[in-house]
Amino acid sequence: MAPAADMFELGVELQVLKKGTLFPMRAKKLYELYKAYDGVEALPEEARGQLERQVFRRPLDDVWADVEEYFTRRDPDQLLRARQSPRRRMALVFRWYLGMASRWAVTGEGERTADYQVWCGPAMGGFNEWVRGSYLAALENRRAADVAHHLMRGAAFTARVQQLAWNGVRLPAACTEYVPVPPGEAR
Repeated sequence: MAPAADMFELGVELQVLKKGTLFPMRAKKLYELYKAYDGVEALPEEARGQLERQVFRRPLDDVWADVEEYFTRRDPDQLLRARQSPRRRMALVFRWYLGMASRWAVTGEGERTADYQVWCGPAMGGFNEWVRGSYLAALENRRAADVAHHLMRGAAFTARVQQLAWNGVRLPAACTEYVPVPPGEAR
């Protein structure tokens, strides 16, 4: 779980991928700092330096300049509120990282792989459980077309098994579960 960019100030969290990324820990650290301090200027020098070096990889004043540019075009009222409240300004700076982490993941920004934010939920766990023991268990075998094919074929298979059961046909348990097999391989 990590703070959601759009509801950061409320402490709302969303489920994200943990393996292979530092995003969840970094995002939580930002929220802890947000709760503990009244603004970027109130951050201890050590904490600010660590953020600039490890998380933002640039001065927080430069991040604020990007935030100002963005909200000048999108929602100038946000800037008015931030100028009146150092805490609000800090939230917008921290939200910059949360928003960019999603963008870096989508665009494949190689320099920021440790900061990728990849949303996931119970469906991802369910899918991983479903493909366990099949060729799709290995990540390198997962291609969008193959996954889509097996999802549709598996749904059709399950519907057919259910229809047979409704009509009184009893099948052995081994015949009632769809197992993805590589293209061209018989089951």
